[in-house]
Amino acid sequence: MTTKVEELASKVVGTAKAAKATLEGLTGVFWHLAKEHGEVSALLMRLRTTWDPDVRRELWPTVRRELLAHERGEIKELYPTLRSNPQTEEMANEHDRDAGELDRAIEAVTAVAVDSPNWSSALDVLVERVQQHVHQEEDEYFPTAERVFKDRAK
Repeated sequence: MTTKVEELASKVVGTAKAAKATLEGLTGVFWHLAKEHGEVSALLMRLRTTWDPDVRRELWPTVRRELLAHERGEIKELYPTLRSNPQTEEMANEHDRDAGELDRAIEAVTAVAVDSPNWSSALDVLVERVQQHVHQEEDEYFPTAERVFKDRAK
């Protein structure tokens, strides 16, 4: 379980991401997903900055659960809708290809003991994948999908 400070910090970053999303014109599901991106990114950064195996052991299951739930939600709800429109279909196909990389990076972190010297490098790969995912969605996919599905996004 995350500490109250870590939980609060992730919510603050999530709120900041949501504010940025609002300024960029994102609404509805896209706004919500951007907020989740901020929250999990803050937790990942906390993991990245600690060498304490107890903190890693406590925080990693939360981060893993959040990442997997977010990704499964996108796969189940968002990307089938994007696939249904010729203007966004390729984004859905590209996401499907990239989702496997993200899953493998999550499992690679899970497979390494938190006190192993290899844990940080596995986490670094995951952080890079998450950052790519966030950038691609927030800067490319979401703005396009917001325009294409203007009424449904809300």
